[in-house]
Amino acid sequence: MQVALSQRERLILLALLVHRPSIDVSIKELRSAFGFGIEKSERIHLIEAGFLTAIQAKGSTALLYTLTAAGRERSLAELSGEADPKSPLNLRVVYAVFNAVHRFLRRNHLTADVVFDAKEDLSAEQIDEEVSSSIGDAYRKLAEGRSIWVPLRELRAALTDVPRNHLDETLTIMHSNKVIHLISESNRKALKPVDHEAALDIAGDPKHFLAIGAE
Repeated sequence: MQVALSQRERLILLALLVHRPSIDVSIKELRSAFGFGIEKSERIHLIEAGFLTAIQAKGSTALLYTLTAAGRERSLAELSGEADPKSPLNLRVVYAVFNAVHRFLRRNHLTADVVFDAKEDLSAEQIDEEVSSSIGDAYRKLAEGRSIWVPLRELRAALTDVPRNHLDETLTIMHSNKVIHLISESNRKALKPVDHEAALDIAGDPKHFLAIGAE
């Protein structure tokens, strides 16, 4: 059963979906871009629902927010949703536009990723050098100096000191810029729960193995 969200919570998910950059967004950035932030009760509800993660910024008490895969899926569901009947007229017009976009995508057999691609603005300049260096070191150790495919579950186990958000972001940018290679396990029956948990979602396609210098 779908988790019930208030209109504001639905808008928070949409704001994080379209914000650039889309990872580790601060309240200050949300307010600057959209004119509203995230209240404590909303933060708790969205995190408990599995739609949002919040980590503390380095050297600050400020929280940085990122949509989870479930949060992205829930926000994209708004394309075919309806505004709260009590919402202002202009918001109902916005949802009418959402519905038109949804109909266009369905009519042309397209996914919402062609419009809301979280990876479209990832450039090599955004790579966290410290995290990417740790990834390289861990990979070489796990691969024992060879260019082979290493399970992401093993890489994550070797990098438990790196927050998952930061690791996922760096892996995604490195993959987008062909610094590393990521593939999916073709035999899904061979995957264990830990493999599913360790997978990295790339535009709806879970990746399970990483290689550097091999394809």
